[in-house]
Amino acid sequence: MTSILTSLKEAGESLLKIAEKQEIDETETYLVSNNVLTIRLVNNAVFESKGVHDVGVGLRVIKGDMLGFSSTADFSKKSLENLVDTAASTAKARKLPFKYSFPKPKKMPRIAGICDKKLAELPSEKAVELAYDMVEASMAHNKKIVDNAGVLNVVSYETMVLNTHGVAAKNAGTFFEASLSATAKGGGNVSEGSSATAGRSLKELKPKDVGEKAAEMALSGLKSQKLKEDIYTVLLDYEPTYGVLSYASMLVSPMIAKLYFPLFLDKLGKKVASPQITLIDDPLMPNGVGSAQVDDEGTPSGRQVIIDKGVLKTFVYDSFYGAIDKKKSTGNAIRTSFAVGVSSFPGKNYNGEPIPVPRNPYFKPGRWKRDEILKETKQGLLVRRFHYTRLTNPTRGDFTSVLRMGLYAVKNGEIAGALKKSRLLDNLLSILQNVDAVSDKLVVAGSWGDYAHTPMIRTKAHIAPID
Repeated sequence: MTSILTSLKEAGESLLKIAEKQEIDETETYLVSNNVLTIRLVNNAVFESKGVHDVGVGLRVIKGDMLGFSSTADFSKKSLENLVDTAASTAKARKLPFKYSFPKPKKMPRIAGICDKKLAELPSEKAVELAYDMVEASMAHNKKIVDNAGVLNVVSYETMVLNTHGVAAKNAGTFFEASLSATAKGGGNVSEGSSATAGRSLKELKPKDVGEKAAEMALSGLKSQKLKEDIYTVLLDYEPTYGVLSYASMLVSPMIAKLYFPLFLDKLGKKVASPQITLIDDPLMPNGVGSAQVDDEGTPSGRQVIIDKGVLKTFVYDSFYGAIDKKKSTGNAIRTSFAVGVSSFPGKNYNGEPIPVPRNPYFKPGRWKRDEILKETKQGLLVRRFHYTRLTNPTRGDFTSVLRMGLYAVKNGEIAGALKKSRLLDNLLSILQNVDAVSDKLVVAGSWGDYAHTPMIRTKAHIAPID
């Protein structure tokens, strides 16, 4: 029986031959096979269990000084011929004012812990049990937990990049994400809690922990008090620190900086954060949620220090934006849907062209234990979740997030009770520059299909109640 990678390679080679016959100068094929199992939970029960095998190819072509792109999920001969025609046609509408060429072959590194056979072969009935374990753990936490909703996605993928220059880079991996939202009722009050995690192997999946954390947060919010507007010392737990990390990482993409958020555009070599903050991108990290031996153009992965003790050192590049800025690719090409507030398909995306972004970013762990940061805080706030996080002024860096759950008062080094829904209204640079403590442990945190390894940080921020 022909393996899926063999089939992908055959389709890619066919496209290269078709393009060559049409006298296209350079051709690149990005071929994908996604096996996705999704278990959706609604009203304390499994609402949907479905498996999807998504196979497709994204094609880029260079003809003269023109670049074109098209994609398809149909690997028939006629479809592949049409794909080349469409990509060549789109190239006519995009003439490049700079010299551009697809990457050349390079030696590939090795990486451990990104593909787990047990996760890839997880039976659907076992996945349903694991998903329901989140609900059972939440319901068992307290009788006041009345409702739960969530999702478990299990992904197994294989990709292959082939181009005219001889690049033939394959990649395979597994991935899961598990999230749950819990609702508690008591004393006439209603409160929500949530928890989410992700990983690359089955042994990392601990559904009961997700359920218990969501329930604990929901239960604690039943006795919440209104917050007074002020500038607070703020302890950002793992998930909200991920929110800060996510925006800091986006800002070092030359595409995003030039088209959307120019906050870091003129700050190379300048201080953008506290000396406590070192931002690293390491897609060679074993078990890294964003790790892979190559990027989505087939360029080998490598570790980069992006912000070093508060100073911005570098941007990240794919081949296209590297050509624009006359830089070499740093191996940071990712093909993803770039839309604010919209989650990506939980697998590899062949329907878009690559863009440069950090692939496995994290803040370097500090010297503090998480509990030590709490104990050393005389008065402040603990924030455990961000919602609707936005950079509202892309030039100035105004930053906002709704703290609709998981907000607590901190007094004399202890959590002193939950607080009602509030809003963080501050500036991203100020938040980064006011960091005075970073925890010593990285935890996978995030949401909406987007996760990273992150510590906990302590900073200052303006917080106001939402009436």
